[in-house]
Amino acid sequence: MIAEPVHKERIAVRYLALLATPTSLSANSTTTVIPGLARALGVSAADATWAATAFGWGGVLGAPLTVALLRTRGIRAATLVNAALVLLGTLLVAGAPTLAMLLAGRAAQAAGGGGLITIAITLAGTASRAGSITAGVGLVGAFGPLAGSTLSAISWRVPLLLSLPALLAVPAVLRHTPAVLRHAPAVPRHAPVHHRQDAAARTDTIGILLVMTLVSAFVLIPRLELVAVAAAAVAGLLLTLHVRRTPAGFIPQPVVRTRAFVTAAAAACTLSTSYFALLYTVPRLLEHHWTTERIGLVTLIMLATGSIASLLFTRRAAQLGPAVTRSVLPAAGATAVALASVAPWPVLVAASTAFAVFATTAAMAWYATRAGAVVPQEHRATAVSLFTLCYQLGGAFGPALATFLLT
Repeated sequence: MIAEPVHKERIAVRYLALLATPTSLSANSTTTVIPGLARALGVSAADATWAATAFGWGGVLGAPLTVALLRTRGIRAATLVNAALVLLGTLLVAGAPTLAMLLAGRAAQAAGGGGLITIAITLAGTASRAGSITAGVGLVGAFGPLAGSTLSAISWRVPLLLSLPALLAVPAVLRHTPAVLRHAPAVPRHAPVHHRQDAAARTDTIGILLVMTLVSAFVLIPRLELVAVAAAAVAGLLLTLHVRRTPAGFIPQPVVRTRAFVTAAAAACTLSTSYFALLYTVPRLLEHHWTTERIGLVTLIMLATGSIASLLFTRRAAQLGPAVTRSVLPAAGATAVALASVAPWPVLVAASTAFAVFATTAAMAWYATRAGAVVPQEHRATAVSLFTLCYQLGGAFGPALATFLLT
């Protein structure tokens, strides 16, 4: 687990939650604004769905930047850069006259917002505090579809500006960071120039570019198909070779060679992908049965229920034990997919989102602390950041998969 600060000097979890939750609200609000967005910009519904994909894609592309900043420049620099991206992206979205500019703005918003989530989880320190943050992400995100349908009455752009409140937490993070980092050497404010691991990370541009290329290829598979598959295969091979040649680079060998870390990261990515795919497909499945308003309300109830269950579960996970937790989380994820696929009644289809958000947010909190605990001390902050990147991959893969399924 990441080294914990003295309790009295911890950043209050409410600030960390505020730093992380607006991004999920903005992401989920897209689900109900796609029809209006398509009409306003004169594009198809399938093309408009790329506003969601771009958001997930941007979050993933921004993660390597955050990981590198955390390892080489520290929390303060990472926080300021990501806050600037959120602000820039919001300004682009607010005035974008074309889909291309809108996608650029959404990607910038997500890159900054995803980085702020990584920072919040990194500073959480314990499974309970991480659980409060991830449950908050799910709970606030639950209001996304309803916020989207409600605020669209003003303009379809308004729901896409909801990342901005995260900036309210930035002063608190900057104010508390020096005190916290005196007790959390795993997340240094400024990396020592003589530290070989950080020096390698600072110059490992190739590793970062290969990660970005691999992620981009995966996201573009629904559009470019075989070309994207080939690009992903080549990037994956090159990245594997690069990690072998650069053991202390952007992706440290001691991290990726730890089986427990790989298992945790794979579980987070799988459950996250399933959740985001269902978040965009379930409303489309319900369109033939319910009105848009009812879909938004029921989705809110289901997501809120799953998020609250996640919060309660993560607080009891230590008592339940790892064996029970490792069984419950994938079972909940599988139930979500099964309900969306074969449930005969609309209410059961809608319930799939409750199981999905429970599995995803609980897994994020429970696995995050374990991802850091199973690697050497000097790699713990990096492990948590890379784990968060794997979770955010689902935010890119899920909408891309939904686009494939809906076309």
